[in-house]
Amino acid sequence: MRRASLVLFVLLLVPAAASAQVSVRGFADAGFMTFTATDSFKAILGKSSGPLYGGGIEFGEKQFFLSLGARRFSREGHRVFVFENQVFTLNVKDRVTVTPVDVTFGFRFRSHGLVPFAGGGVSWSRFTETSEHAEETENVHHTYTGGHVLGGAEVPLQRWLAAAVDAQWSAVPNDFDESATSVAKLYNEHDLGGFTVRARIIIGR
Repeated sequence: MRRASLVLFVLLLVPAAASAQVSVRGFADAGFMTFTATDSFKAILGKSSGPLYGGGIEFGEKQFFLSLGARRFSREGHRVFVFENQVFTLNVKDRVTVTPVDVTFGFRFRSHGLVPFAGGGVSWSRFTETSEHAEETENVHHTYTGGHVLGGAEVPLQRWLAAAVDAQWSAVPNDFDESATSVAKLYNEHDLGGFTVRARIIIGR
């Protein structure tokens, strides 16, 4: 339902932007995210950080912009078992995938040259955890709502091409300790957000 609403939102914005002479640009980005739930991710994946890739669309009006972006983090580790507040690693492959979808409203502090920008908005993070030989009921599929703030800078490369870097902090405070491993509950970690740095290529005017 949320995905259908976002698609409808974009389909309505594109013709409205064209008629209002609002700029429409597409972008692709790659980044590196460190999760707030450090111990939980380390227990399963061995690390609490990793690369993520994605892209999106941006609508601009003078120095204001509204963007919709989606990224994907996916890493393989091992299933763990929690017993009497101890974590035991099992010889069962386990894949964790986090897919954040961000709607961001922001402001550009300049309109030419090196352009600093800042913004914030709402995020939906899809968390999945799947294991080898597991029943579907043992796997985890949940979507959580949170928010984010970001800041960065953009530089034009050509008339229809620009590059940007930014840093984003996100908070997704709704419990995600529903995982079958319960390792998040053990570490009292409930936030699926974190800190991300990204590089972006932008196409459009």
